[in-house]
Amino acid sequence: MNRIKKILRFFLMIFAIAIVAAVAHFASEQLSSPVSYFQPVDTRDGAELYKKELPNGNVAYLQVINVQKMQIDQLIGEVDRMAFNKGLYYQGENKYYSPFFKSKLFSEVTGEYKKLYGNGVFSVINCSFFEQYERSTQLSFPIKFNDQVITGGNGIYGPVKKPKDGQYKNIRLKALVWNAREAYITNYEPQTGKPLNQKEVQNAVVTYEYKHHPAKLISKNPANRYHVIGTLDKDGRKGNELLAIITVNEATLDAAAKLMREFGVKGDIVTIDGGLSTYLFNPKIGEIMLPQSNNIATRELPHYLGFRKRKSQIASPKILVAKPAVQVQVEANKPYLILWRDNIQEEVKIELYQENKLVESIANRATSDGVYEWKPKIAVKSGSLIRISSVKNAKVSGALHL
Repeated sequence: MNRIKKILRFFLMIFAIAIVAAVAHFASEQLSSPVSYFQPVDTRDGAELYKKELPNGNVAYLQVINVQKMQIDQLIGEVDRMAFNKGLYYQGENKYYSPFFKSKLFSEVTGEYKKLYGNGVFSVINCSFFEQYERSTQLSFPIKFNDQVITGGNGIYGPVKKPKDGQYKNIRLKALVWNAREAYITNYEPQTGKPLNQKEVQNAVVTYEYKHHPAKLISKNPANRYHVIGTLDKDGRKGNELLAIITVNEATLDAAAKLMREFGVKGDIVTIDGGLSTYLFNPKIGEIMLPQSNNIATRELPHYLGFRKRKSQIASPKILVAKPAVQVQVEANKPYLILWRDNIQEEVKIELYQENKLVESIANRATSDGVYEWKPKIAVKSGSLIRISSVKNAKVSGALHL
């Protein structure tokens, strides 16, 4: 009899453990699923958009992006000035360039994006903090764009020798990194440039940990419009394949981060440019949040993130280039960043023309990834143009007028 009781107790214990594990798993699944407390707006294979009504008429939007199925594109305005040795956050202060990027109207950016990728487009948001409310502006912190560090940043609202306020010296900067396998957030080191200086990192944005955003650190965390970003692992394998973005229209950073924690994000949470510059677009419901124009903000922004289906039928082949904001001065023996947007897979040819005459073949075969650093041997004359064309089909081309 005692033996039977022991066996029964053993099986009861195993059963109890199984029940506890199942409950924990169910709770975990519920915690990481937004369906229970967000309303679906647009869901596709690899991308989901949800909406939640908050108290006092506030609204929160949640995007869940699977980086293994979705492409994340950095949409950046053309360069008109390179600002050599003005970078403050990449491999030491004043040791890198910090270009002025053209500020572009959100409707122009989303229009170009839809021209290139048609129905594959899922959403567009604004991204980097910027320094000047002008036709072109420097960005506050470093960016790596398709294997090229394109700016060392220029913000005085961070840990530099002469910050806007002494409290910024202790700010922690983070790098949001992504590729076709995973997305992650890690510490950023201004003196070395890590992780942007690593070859395996091809796309990354340096920004604030949400707790160190100036609005929270200096201004006592006012309610405003914010984007907060975190990453999650959904499949149990190594690496976080989900990028979660919560956008609020009138809430504190703490409240936005709390929503992110409730969704299941346990690691770092960062914030990108928000406030009056906040922008969120989804083709199904249009422009959800628009940048507001007044004395301290502009509806034209220099840096956006676009999200689209990686494997989808694209529109007709195109290479798009816009004219820089002001007259470009390309100096001899100094780098200049050529930027464009395309939807082709083949390589491109990059050429310099003056008065319709070919002056220089800058690159006979370059990767069609939208960025090329060029160091001309002689100064480039005003009125010249740089032609970017498909190697396979020369008719598919775009021109950068200098």
